[in-house]
Amino acid sequence: MPPADGPSAAPHPPANARRKGTILLVSGELDKALVAFEVAAGFQAMGMDISMWFVLYGANCLLKPRALLSPGKWWRRLGAGPGRVPETDVGLQHLVRGLNPSGAAHLPLSQLNFGGIGPWAIRRIMRAKGMAPLEDLIHRARDLGVRFTICQICVDAMAFAVPDDLIVPAEVKGVSTYYLEVAAADYNVAF
Repeated sequence: MPPADGPSAAPHPPANARRKGTILLVSGELDKALVAFEVAAGFQAMGMDISMWFVLYGANCLLKPRALLSPGKWWRRLGAGPGRVPETDVGLQHLVRGLNPSGAAHLPLSQLNFGGIGPWAIRRIMRAKGMAPLEDLIHRARDLGVRFTICQICVDAMAFAVPDDLIVPAEVKGVSTYYLEVAAADYNVAF
């Protein structure tokens, strides 16, 4: 076994360097989003610099809540802004936008969803136990300094208008930036 200070020893980061972590939220399900934001807020509070990335349905928790039958959900002009290429939009994006759950309060569960009864029950249990709802966890993570980034392809395909559709500020970046953040991270996880 080589000595601890030999050439095969892992390099030590400078004493004043903050450790970095990335969390990728792909799932649009309540239980996975709850865990992702609990981990993000907890790690950030303990001194780690956390960056959360949202891809496809994972970004649903950051959307402003809109009722399924609201006109703004179905008949609104498709969003413009960072990450969008409106000249390539197709009519099906209106359908996807209308059927897609909007906001943290409308996410299904990955198990035991039962047409919305499962998420309703979990939220009631959480409230009775004094646990923070997902909406509060999102704002707490933001207040602690967690950075939010939505994948550019997701923004364009799902026709999100950044920042108008979001409840918290988020950047729009591509997969190459995600790669660079993961390569520099001490911790990386996907939900």
